[in-house]
Amino acid sequence: MSQQKYSVDYVVGPTKGSVYGIKRYQDEIHSRLKSVHLKRYEYAVSQNRLISVLQRVLFSLNVFIRARGKNLKHFTTQYMAYLALLPGMENSVVTVYDTIFLERQKELPFLSRIFLAPCIAGIKKARKVITISNFSAKQIHRLIGVSEDKIVVIRPGIDLGFFRPEKPNPTRFELSGSPIILYLGSEDPRQNVDNILRAIAALKERYPSIIFAKAGKPQYKGGRERLVSLVEKFGLQKNVRFLDYIPNEDLRLLYSSADVFVYPCSSAGWGLPPIEAMACGLPVVTSNKQSLPEAVGDSAIKINPERAEEISKAIDSIVANPKLAKKLSIRGRKHVRRFSWESASRKTDATYRSLISESGALQ
Repeated sequence: MSQQKYSVDYVVGPTKGSVYGIKRYQDEIHSRLKSVHLKRYEYAVSQNRLISVLQRVLFSLNVFIRARGKNLKHFTTQYMAYLALLPGMENSVVTVYDTIFLERQKELPFLSRIFLAPCIAGIKKARKVITISNFSAKQIHRLIGVSEDKIVVIRPGIDLGFFRPEKPNPTRFELSGSPIILYLGSEDPRQNVDNILRAIAALKERYPSIIFAKAGKPQYKGGRERLVSLVEKFGLQKNVRFLDYIPNEDLRLLYSSADVFVYPCSSAGWGLPPIEAMACGLPVVTSNKQSLPEAVGDSAIKINPERAEEISKAIDSIVANPKLAKKLSIRGRKHVRRFSWESASRKTDATYRSLISESGALQ
């Protein structure tokens, strides 16, 4: 039975060409699912708001017409869960990465808020809910009311064949200075990048040539403008570099070219960047909140992400103490070995098969 082929209607929704956390999670797992035929339902989202609304309506209609067969339905994010309410979608699984959409409802785009109640109803209706951390599983149970026996935790993995230490080359990214402090992610307020800037400002007196490299697109309206304003306010124009989107093939070199990775996120379902940084031998400073302690274990320095002084103290402790930096590097590389995309793929396959074993979808 383990070799039997089967099909899954794989509902992605709007897609982007860039590789971010969710897309990496999906691609890494399903590239390893050799016995599954994924019938993908997706579309390239328009930047025009009116057109994007029309796209969503047409996409929902397309799913309703074409995905009503006996195949298992996988709605791959919480924002696609409303489609589980359509007729013919009874045999379904939904991936819920986090519950930030519930914690920060007022900050969601108008269109997302419209679909919030149906999404919650779709999550409740699904036969199984996949999530990426024990923390998120508890939140889904507590905030949405999904029974614990319906929730499957499938943690992200790490490709240790790719993410590994490499000879540093900071000039490749036009980074000239020392030490180099790296952050990779959005400029959403929950990432507390403003507190990283405050920490850098406090450290500048001791390390005049310190460089903070902020990689990744803003992904939050007004985020870049707010950060640039703080850079000017703190006089950090020579100390801060905005690298924007870094192609996947360059990530390993970027991690390897920094001295400390800082990720003070206050609300997250997991935290791939700190794990990737660890795999590349980079000492990590991250949040002591939500899922981050679960992700990094005892292999990183954990701080209150809302206290800039804790961030600066943690960075300084690593930069000023090469022995500590080496200890964190070694411990981090050992820690990440427990996260495997192969394991995540096997658990996904087992979840699919458990839902279709009585539906007649196996071919």
